[in-house]
Amino acid sequence: MAHSPPRVNIGMPVYNGESFIERSLDSLLAQTYADFEIIISDNASTDRTESICGRYAAHESRIRYHRLDENLGAVPNFNRVFELSDSEYFKWAAVDDICDPTFLARCVELLDNDLSVAWCHTRSTHIDAEGRPLDTAEAINVSYADRQADTPHERFRAVLLGHGGCLDSYGLIRSEVIRKTPLYLPYYGAEKVFIAELALHGRYREVPEQLFFPRVHSGGSGNLETAVDQQAFMSTRDRGVRFARVRLLSGYVNALFRAKLSFVERVRCFAVVGRYLLQVGKWKGVLGRTLAGRGLGGGNIQRVKRLERRKSTAGDLPTEASLG
Repeated sequence: MAHSPPRVNIGMPVYNGESFIERSLDSLLAQTYADFEIIISDNASTDRTESICGRYAAHESRIRYHRLDENLGAVPNFNRVFELSDSEYFKWAAVDDICDPTFLARCVELLDNDLSVAWCHTRSTHIDAEGRPLDTAEAINVSYADRQADTPHERFRAVLLGHGGCLDSYGLIRSEVIRKTPLYLPYYGAEKVFIAELALHGRYREVPEQLFFPRVHSGGSGNLETAVDQQAFMSTRDRGVRFARVRLLSGYVNALFRAKLSFVERVRCFAVVGRYLLQVGKWKGVLGRTLAGRGLGGGNIQRVKRLERRKSTAGDLPTEASLG
């Protein structure tokens, strides 16, 4: 009997996710939209992840479990779950995050009703290790509404020059659009390049409801402070620290060359890159962190310490995607 692919694949890359994976899987299996399949790729976990996933897969036909023989790093594992998919729509799922039961239904409805939309997401509220909402302004009702522009250069500008991270990389995306990209590139911060490239291929739309709950905890990738540790986390086969900001810049420029843009839009997008480079105050801080051996996102560490004092939680606000 021929395999009939689901309309939605949910890719869950995991490494040592025993603490939260059951809660994450339960939230996905509780979705009111039922035509989906979860693809788990286990990055050679050394904890109870394998036994937990095996138990779920044995009792739930909508789960496919794959295990790697060695830990390849976060990026190869994130890319692998998409490469194993065959659906119309795709969503990455972090092992520690929670989705409201209506998340998929609301996103599928949005994509079905507007073919010009390449990806969509809901608003987000960060939760702590116990699942309690954080109460700081930067953690509640996170929105990327400024990315909902009609022209590529405006969306591109909102990603490069706007505030906030890329939680929308955990939204629902058209698989055909993902295939136009090189997926995640093997360096820290690659999710921002990925979202910037999506912005060149189609429109973004946001469901104005808080249906996504990224978790703040001590094992989050945002806790990695040095450039060496960040790169080792992203790829075990590409550990060289090669100035992450330069690699990000290269990623943005290459995305512009790949995209099918009019001459005017391409010029406008390169002008955005120029403005990105002219953030003098920002680059002074980048240079200081680089000389000190610190990686990207160093400012998050202080924010985490404030959160730890206010609540009995640890970790980092995943203002960028918490690749795991």
